[in-house]
Amino acid sequence: MSLFEHSLARNAGCGCHACAVNPSRLWAIAAFVMVGLGCLVLGCWLRAVYTPEWMLPDTMQHPPAMRPWAVEADCYSQLARVQRILHGQGLIQNHFKVENWPEGLTPSTTAPFDYAILLLYAPLSLFTSHPLDWAGALVSPALWVGLVFFWTLFRSREFNLAGRALFLIGSAALPAFIWATACGRPRHQSLILALMAIGLTAEYERWQIELTPKRAWNIFAGIVWGLACWTSLFEPTVVVLALVLFNLIVRRRENPAFLISFGFVMLAALLLEGVHIFNISSLTPEYRQYLLNWLSTIAEVQPVTFAGMMQRMTLMLLILPLLAWRLWPRANGNKTDALLILLTLLLTSLTVMQSRWIYYASLGELFLIVRYFQIAPAHWTRLVVLLVFLIGMADADNTQIEGSAHSPPNQPSLQLAQIACAIDQPGGIMAPWWLSPGLLYFSGQPIVSGSSHCGISGIVASAEFFACTSWPAAERILRERQVRWVVVWDDQNIYNGQQLVYPLVNNSCGILGLPFVSDDNQGDVNSTMAQILFSDENLPDSLHLRGVTPQLKLYEYLPDTVK
Repeated sequence: MSLFEHSLARNAGCGCHACAVNPSRLWAIAAFVMVGLGCLVLGCWLRAVYTPEWMLPDTMQHPPAMRPWAVEADCYSQLARVQRILHGQGLIQNHFKVENWPEGLTPSTTAPFDYAILLLYAPLSLFTSHPLDWAGALVSPALWVGLVFFWTLFRSREFNLAGRALFLIGSAALPAFIWATACGRPRHQSLILALMAIGLTAEYERWQIELTPKRAWNIFAGIVWGLACWTSLFEPTVVVLALVLFNLIVRRRENPAFLISFGFVMLAALLLEGVHIFNISSLTPEYRQYLLNWLSTIAEVQPVTFAGMMQRMTLMLLILPLLAWRLWPRANGNKTDALLILLTLLLTSLTVMQSRWIYYASLGELFLIVRYFQIAPAHWTRLVVLLVFLIGMADADNTQIEGSAHSPPNQPSLQLAQIACAIDQPGGIMAPWWLSPGLLYFSGQPIVSGSSHCGISGIVASAEFFACTSWPAAERILRERQVRWVVVWDDQNIYNGQQLVYPLVNNSCGILGLPFVSDDNQGDVNSTMAQILFSDENLPDSLHLRGVTPQLKLYEYLPDTVK
């Protein structure tokens, strides 16, 4: 008998010469795929209902049609950046005059998120007449979907199918994850969060003891963390510094491939963006106090109470210390777990001081849950953690959805678009700072104030104008800022059962450090430009009413004219 015939006889009893397939493994993979599909559906639905004002009818069309809108001032500022790129005003938006007009500003925002929006804009332009609006509305959910596919498809030696399923569930339903990647919210936090999630995953893989080809993971991790720091030199840089310092102190080394790839990305950022991404804004003592006053009105830089932390990080916040305590002994064998615990503690502490860190603290929370779920010795402890995790997310999401359904929109987008249609001549726009980016986006005309701290001088000029009680002083501001259009706002909405009192005047007074006004202490509030313009009484001859919506009025400033 030949060797070939002997081989055939030896394998004659086998139905197939292929390697045997474990049926339980197939069932596990099938369950994992079903969980992934369910999380995609759930996550997309939650991101649509968290901010219901992102999709509202556009009554300027005939007949009215549904259209996506942005939900924050910073979102319109971001879309205006991409709009300028599409209009051929430079692929790198590192300085422009259309904000903080006519001085201009050097922004802290960078190019990577611009290009993420452009990647969606290109295919959407084939199907809709509002491709940039749709690209802005969908870019953050799309980045979350990309993260889901990464966690679903990558081959890991540190995270089993159960752990990766928890990644998918948590990223789909954790409140901070949803808000960071909600529809109608094109903010760079969504890109940073996705990159940091991939970076932390890569951190586990590149220090895996049994993994032989580690260089690829180190290069990949360096590129990912480099892109995160290019997107923002604030939050990701803190995490990268903590990561590298931990490795140098605890592991007593850092991989050269990681450092080199990270360095190449940052060098590319420097060459493309210029030195502005490394600049720390220098303010005169005069504007420094104004900046602090203005920041006190920004929710993202405010401290977070314990109740707020519970709402955003769910009930799991109560048992996170227990999970960290049970995970810490194992950190002697896997030092990345120790890094995760310390990093989550750092990010949670920073969140207590400023709520802008909540997205990344929730990311650390999710990784802690996944790691504990994989090493828990008893099935009942895993079940308890899973139940607390799911119940906490369900309760927090339900509270957020109910609150959003009864809250007025953050941005009166349709009214901004209507006012912009009445702006038919070029010229600077003087408007409240939180409405100005939307007017810039819809009209294309430069704005004096905006939502960037880099343009604080324009924000102060806007506040001084609306709080001014002297027309000669107010007109001087209009002339210095080369303003042609003035938009005034009054909020008639009810918040917590009450209507705001003189909202525009009080916001301006808060920025300028002036006393607030009220119904009981009106002072000379009726002489301020904000009240004169909205009441449309005793107007200066050079201001002409051009447009009215329920909350906004548009005036054209034509100096040296008589009505």
